[in-house]
Amino acid sequence: MCVVRAVSKINLYLRVLGRLPSGYHEIETLFLPLNSPSDELEIAFRDDGRGELDIVSGVPLPSGRENLCGKAAEAVCAELGIRPSIAIRLRKRIPVAAGMGGGSSDAAAVINAVQSRYGFLPDRGAAAALACGADVPFFLDPHPAIGRGLGEQLTPLDGLPEPPVLILPMPFPIPTPWSYRHRVPTDDSRSIDTLIKALRESDYERAAHFLRNDLATAAWRKFPLLTLAADHLKRLGALGVQITGSGPTLFALFADPPSRDRAAEELRTHPIPGIRTPVF
Repeated sequence: MCVVRAVSKINLYLRVLGRLPSGYHEIETLFLPLNSPSDELEIAFRDDGRGELDIVSGVPLPSGRENLCGKAAEAVCAELGIRPSIAIRLRKRIPVAAGMGGGSSDAAAVINAVQSRYGFLPDRGAAAALACGADVPFFLDPHPAIGRGLGEQLTPLDGLPEPPVLILPMPFPIPTPWSYRHRVPTDDSRSIDTLIKALRESDYERAAHFLRNDLATAAWRKFPLLTLAADHLKRLGALGVQITGSGPTLFALFADPPSRDRAAEELRTHPIPGIRTPVF
């Protein structure tokens, strides 16, 4: 048995370029991996050639091949030409349907674990990862990166300073299909390069003006609690607040780590009414 960790992510920038013939959307995004919150997976292998899957989780999720972990195991085993039976015990800490990539990260962790045991594919599992979801390739080796295409065309951003962000999950989910289905086109012209330049210079006041999410407009309109929470975060010193991914998790950018830590402690001591989720 092996125990592996699956990190989460936020999208500091998310631009939707249009719909592809496949039905998926072409995007340009800035991925930032987060060590907290993270999931933990216990994975056990039996080399019996039966290809059975057993997935147990403490939250209501599909089981077996209907679960993204099961789909990932099946995909990478098919690439490797093997049929072990795999049992996965999943300890979820990343909120579900929250825009933080929890399911994608879990899937990538399974792909890496299978390869660690049975040998690495020439592409390190990239094709198997993409077959499971657009965000999964990023989590195979999570470092700050620009994602293009479906999000799988990755350009690492070496040496990017870790920005002082605070993560505030919401007490409700937003499924990714809903966010894309209700996307509101905008004339937003803010570029990812300007944001990256400000982040590299640790100019977080300027960076706050270039946080972008083209999927966020519908969520802000439908869920007033998001605006209430964002206003509260700004009163606690946040320079900018945005929704990550398909939402509804909020992230707040602060001037420095002490400012962020003071805001986090204030939220833990005095939660925003209606929001009793943990702060990261």
